[in-house]
Amino acid sequence: MEHIRALEDFDAARFRAFRRSIGSILTRRARRLQSIEPVLEAAGLEGRAFGGVQEIPLDKVVGSAAPPSKTGDFDPGFLPVNRRMRDRWTRIYKEMVEGDELPPIDVYKVGDSYYVIDGHHRVSVARSLGRATINARVVEVRTRAPLGPKLDAAALLRAAEYAAFLETTQLHRTRPEARLECSRLGRYDEILKHILGHGYFLGLEKGRAVPLPEAAASWYDHVYRPVAAAIRKHGVLEQLPGWTEADLYVEITHRWLKLSEGGQAAGPDPAVEELLNEHANSWWRRRHAIQIPERRSKTREKDSLSPSGERAGERAEAESDPLSPSGERAGERGEAESDSLSPSGERGEEEQRP
Repeated sequence: MEHIRALEDFDAARFRAFRRSIGSILTRRARRLQSIEPVLEAAGLEGRAFGGVQEIPLDKVVGSAAPPSKTGDFDPGFLPVNRRMRDRWTRIYKEMVEGDELPPIDVYKVGDSYYVIDGHHRVSVARSLGRATINARVVEVRTRAPLGPKLDAAALLRAAEYAAFLETTQLHRTRPEARLECSRLGRYDEILKHILGHGYFLGLEKGRAVPLPEAAASWYDHVYRPVAAAIRKHGVLEQLPGWTEADLYVEITHRWLKLSEGGQAAGPDPAVEELLNEHANSWWRRRHAIQIPERRSKTREKDSLSPSGERAGERAEAESDPLSPSGERAGERGEAESDSLSPSGERGEEEQRP
């Protein structure tokens, strides 16, 4: 009886894998298990340590550390895709159902995720049976750049950029508590320019050349941390969801410099207030621009043709919404300006959503 049930479950799992593969073709998503290699290449391998034998959650097992010949046997959800796996899969199925003791699988732990070294079939069967955990020998892998739970192409690019930044500045060694995670590519180049500028003035002060790691550590202590303190003091992360602390640091220092050049009171706190005021004003401009079409339609209904053949409402619209020198309407220009406040380049409207 268990043998028949195992065969039925294998065929059902394989059919689910087939249906997912069709959906993956349409959505252009990955059709194979995620490999650990591009993850480690992006985040930068720092070291490994044996973490012992422990129960690990199956929903955190996200990929494989095995060669491509083995990872091609399973889809991203560890569903079997090859019929030739049937005998081995059903044998493990029966052993699990009958309570036989199976050896623990071997995995790498990277961040909060696990990648299977050996035990792909056992993971596949355990998931099919609805198990929540599985016994595993865990090797913990340390990376230069921290990794989040969602590892799409954009996340890997950000991790690679952060890893390169840390390799250059050595902040992960001199200031291991530092977490400078940016949501947008290119921001680490801006931060590195700040560090280089800080290092130049620090060298003048000390009368000697300052190595980059020393300059980075001093920048973190005397520039970044005061700005981060102001961010927390004003609760900016709660008011601007979707931003990271490092994103805000870049934007706040831009405004700090602008206030200083304008002869106004400058520093972390005034710069934070300037950013929050700009964000509030941009929200009001967006709301005003959204309401304009409704008012225009009401105006056109009431207006009649003028002697020149134009509707008065249309003339009023042209007068109240003149084209900018770049050819954009003022309302549209306000929208574009407000969009630039988003850390990821998305419209600010989307940031307001919970």
